[in-house]
Order: sequence, then structure tokens, then C-alpha cells
Amino acid sequence: MTIEHPTLAWFPGRDVLRGVVVIGMIGLVSSLHYVTAPSLVVLHEIYTYLCYVPIILGAYWWGVWGGIASAVLASGAFVPHIQAAWEANAAYTASQYSQVVVFHLLGLTVGWLARSQQRLTARHRDAAASLERANQELRDSQEHLRHVDRLSALGEIAAGLAHEIQNPLAGVKGALEIVSARVPAGSPEAEFADIGAKELARLETLVREFLTYARPHEPALRATDVHELVERVAALLRPEADKKGVTLVLERPDTSPLLSLDPEQMTQVIFNVVLNAVQASPPAKQVRVVETFQPGWGTIEVLDEGPGIAPEHLSRIFDPFFTTKSRGTGLGLAISQRIVTAHRGTITAVPRSPAGTIFRVRLPLAAEHRPS
Repeated sequence: MTIEHPTLAWFPGRDVLRGVVVIGMIGLVSSLHYVTAPSLVVLHEIYTYLCYVPIILGAYWWGVWGGIASAVLASGAFVPHIQAAWEANAAYTASQYSQVVVFHLLGLTVGWLARSQQRLTARHRDAAASLERANQELRDSQEHLRHVDRLSALGEIAAGLAHEIQNPLAGVKGALEIVSARVPAGSPEAEFADIGAKELARLETLVREFLTYARPHEPALRATDVHELVERVAALLRPEADKKGVTLVLERPDTSPLLSLDPEQMTQVIFNVVLNAVQASPPAKQVRVVETFQPGWGTIEVLDEGPGIAPEHLSRIFDPFFTTKSRGTGLGLAISQRIVTAHRGTITAVPRSPAGTIFRVRLPLAAEHRPS
């Protein structure tokens, strides 16, 4: 793994640029040797030491092979000058040739150290990234637990409150029925009583759904043909679909194994999901209910051709009381998720291309149909 130089990493073709720098520095130092008189030995010594710089850079940037290559280039530029300038001085020439050995040892050593440092840095970076992921997962888990605790406490309080509301609602409903029976039909009093009755029915539905969510019943699991439930739901919702001009299409394989489920609870789930699909679909479109089976599992997919779910809403559609409908309670999908989870299954929503949504309910097969 290559560690990018902090000042050059952002350049396109940075390796080419680095190569130009190394070769340019070697060429510059070599030129200084040739333009400086041989008698100025101190300057030549300084130039020799300056050759270390491009070798060190090459080794740091490209590792062992980069250091060796830089040393070879530096030696190739340095040796001809030795032969031309100090051939008569055998002792000094020998010392200069020893610098060529130092070039290669320097490139090899720095390259090896640079590669080791890069690998160590990469390991530390990977460890830091892994630790950050673990910390993020821990923070998400803690937030989820706090969210669950808040919902649990709120559910307990509100469930008791909803239970207590039922009795006053029943009293008000009875009083309205008496009033409706005694006022003339078509009078303003009858109209107001009718409005009150409709709002009371809406409140009763809300209280009933909330109690269903807050105090769910354990499913009575038994081997069931899920297609019978789908056909029952389709029969109930076909008038609603016809009124909107939406076509309900049921698809199933030739043979369908039995699923382990509570028929009444799962009918509620399928009804809720298919009703949402019908309500979301524009006229002249289809809502398809597709049954598929895999080893150990059966899947019911409800595909609509509506506008789809906004990305920012996708993660919240199963939250209690979250709804985009003007008169929705926001409990239908939350209840459905609780029921499916109690069945040891899953319910998910995914966008459909080019438009629409797929709701996917995945449930375990009955014991006799599971792979051994």
C-alpha cells in the first residue's frame, strides 16, 4: 500500500512529477560537478552529499526499488565525472567510487525503512478506521436502545391512557346515537350529530390501533396456505381498487409450500400493505402481489406504481405515528412490522425503478416444508 506524499498526492500524474523532481535534482548536481573546477574539492564534496537527497526521495516515494533506481541514476551521472576529473589521483578516485556504494546502500536502507513505515501506517489507519466503525455502531446501538426505552415508556403510559379513553368514548357514542334518533333528519342538529359520530369512529379506530401496537398478542402459529390469505385480502380490497381504477394482479408459483403463521394477524399485515399500495397508485396502474418461495422461506411482495417513498422517509416508515397521509394514524406499518417480527420474519420497503415501491414480507416455512 502506497502512502501518498502530503504535498504532492493531489496532483494528477504525481509519480511522473516525482520522477521529474528526482531526475532533475540528479541532473542539477551532476551539472554542478561539471561546471566546478576540480581544484575546488570542498564544493565537490558538498555536491556528492547533495546526491543523497534525490536518492532518499526516490526511496521514500517508491520504496526499495525506487531507492535503488535513484542510486543507479545518481551513480550513472557521477561516475563519468570521477573518471574525467580525478583519474590521476588514485586515492581520491577510490574514495569517490566508495560513494557509489554508499548511494546504493542508502537507497536500499531508506527504501526498506520507508516501505516498513508505509505498511505500519496503513495498519494503523485500518485499525483506526475499524475502531471508528465500531464506535459508530456502538453509538448507533446506544441511540437505538434509548429510542426503544423512550418508546416503551411512552407505550406503557399511552396504552393505559388509551384504555381509559375507551369508556368515555363509548358513553359519548351512546349519547350521540340517542341525539341522532331524536332530531329530525336533515336538520343542522342531525348533521352535527353525524359529524360527531364519524369523528368518534375515527377516534375508536385510533385507540384500537394504538392498543394493538402497545399490547400485541403472541401469534398462534400454524401451517397455512398464504395464497388463501392473499385471495381473501384481494376480495376485500377489489372494490376500493376498482373505484380508483387500479388493477389487482395476483401471482403465485404452481406449487406453494405452507408457511408458519397466524392467519388473522398475517391477513391484517397483507391487508394493510396492499391497501397502502392501492391508495398510492394512480388510475390505470397495477398493484401486483407476488408469492415466491426459497429454501426455508416464503416471500410476499407487493409492488405498486405510485410515486414511491421519499428517500428521507424510507428509514422512518415503520416508526409509530409517522405518516404522510393527511388522515393517517401512522400505526398501520408499525403494527405490521411488530406482527411480522413476532413471526420471526422481516418486512422491508425498497424503491422500485422507475417509480413505485416494493414491500417485501418474508416468513418462515412450516416445519414440514423446511430443508432438513
